[in-house]
Amino acid sequence: MRRLSARSFALFPLVTVSALGLVQPALAQPARPVPAPAAPLVWRTDYNSARKEAQEKGLPLMVVVGTTDCFYCRKLEAGPFKDPAVTDLLAGGFVPLKLDASRAPDLAKALKVQLYPTMVLAAPDGKIHAFIEGYVEADRLAEQLKRTATAVATADWAARDFNEASKALGASDYPRAVTLLKGITRDAGEKPVGVKAKQILEEVEKLAAGNLAQAKLLEQRGRTQDAMDALAGTVKQFAGTRAASDAATQLAGLAEKPEEVEQRRRRLARDLLAVARDDFRSDRLYDCIQKCEQLASAFAELPEARDANALLADIKNNPERLAKACDQMNDRTAAMYMALAESWSKKGQSAEAAGCLKKVMALCPNTRHADLAQAELNRLQSRTAPAVPAGLRP
Repeated sequence: MRRLSARSFALFPLVTVSALGLVQPALAQPARPVPAPAAPLVWRTDYNSARKEAQEKGLPLMVVVGTTDCFYCRKLEAGPFKDPAVTDLLAGGFVPLKLDASRAPDLAKALKVQLYPTMVLAAPDGKIHAFIEGYVEADRLAEQLKRTATAVATADWAARDFNEASKALGASDYPRAVTLLKGITRDAGEKPVGVKAKQILEEVEKLAAGNLAQAKLLEQRGRTQDAMDALAGTVKQFAGTRAASDAATQLAGLAEKPEEVEQRRRRLARDLLAVARDDFRSDRLYDCIQKCEQLASAFAELPEARDANALLADIKNNPERLAKACDQMNDRTAAMYMALAESWSKKGQSAEAAGCLKKVMALCPNTRHADLAQAELNRLQSRTAPAVPAGLRP
């Protein structure tokens, strides 16, 4: 018997109840009395309404497919489905659904069920987290339910990025923290980790705004050079924040004397070289290349340009470093293609959006960008696919 791979499937779209005959009683109940669970467990029996409920509540879906004459279905009912360790998890964190395959054969066929009972655990968006065939003990089922609930609440990549952002904040590396936190808030949305990331971003913005206010105060007191230093510090220390963007605008607009312009220019070259060296030490090689090329082009007559060219040669003459820089460039390019795909999708240009998503998967295989692109591509394809029961689809 062929076993289906759960990881690469998504639940099929809502289907017409009358077409599949989903009006059915619950599966057979055990004769032996058992203690009632702490939380009330109400099994749904209609697929369409259960899918809709899971989407609206943001809860994972538990689908049990069986038959009334299935011995192990009855054993599952009498054992694990009466165990408080299982029922409490289902009642509090899932939308539980029972389907009788004998009353809905088309649906069972569309789901590609080959063994009874079969349990499917899916996220609110239909992504499969587990595909369990046959009878399982209560402790094993409870553990699988916990893993699914955790995966739905916080994606692995979001947890990793949040931990990295926390480390960056602890090291006062605000630019890296801001980049990671923005990615989490954009992709995790209203999940707990997304809400927390948004709160931390707001705190960083307040800190950066305080630096900007201090710079403005120095300018008002006529301390132009000190104000410029404070603004440059805000741009460097809090890159990626609104305050840093405002500081850069204010810095560019300050009226300066010719000697101050030259002095500032030399200082900017020194600061840019220092950041490029820091990028080099931290293996942010693509960023280092960009800064070195900017120094060589805009400050060609200064000593910093000579040092930047030497640093650039250290990268380009080393294949391993250059390969890492290429990977980092691909990551940036993938993020741009993701944004372009979203823009095309909003205009209803699904083919163009799909082309961008495929480029992301080719540029950065086996990465978070590729996973997000594949998920979005699946969503686009499901939107344009014929509205027929497809069960689980690859």
